[in-house]
Amino acid sequence: MSFLNNISKAIASIGNNKTKNNLDNKATDEISSEELEGEKIGASKDGQLNVGIQELSGYLFLETFILSNVTIKTFNGAKLTFIGDKEEFIVASDTQEIKSDLASNSFKYITQISFDITEEGVERIKNGYFSKIQLDFKRKSLLFNKTI
Repeated sequence: MSFLNNISKAIASIGNNKTKNNLDNKATDEISSEELEGEKIGASKDGQLNVGIQELSGYLFLETFILSNVTIKTFNGAKLTFIGDKEEFIVASDTQEIKSDLASNSFKYITQISFDITEEGVERIKNGYFSKIQLDFKRKSLLFNKTI
């Protein structure tokens, strides 16, 4: 009988280690989302969207950082649509090749995409003239709710 008890304890300890590892991964996901660059402007069950503005030789770029459980890989670029009550505002990606990287110690992906944007577009984002943000790539979409 003691032999069976020992086996049961060994199997139970394996389950406890798996649970502990899953909890560690969830804590790491939370840390990764806090360390993501830019200001968080969108979130959903699929992940979160952070942005920052960069100026290079007089041109403005909207730098986006997406932490998601969805991997993004395309050679056709992406578009970002800011959806408001009355109108939509669309920006196209600066580069056509986009690829996600695995976030350290988690099961999420980080994707950085640069979008061409105008001064008017920057003001619209800063003023929050949108309620949702949709990222379209290939034949897929990620929808984020406004958080700012």
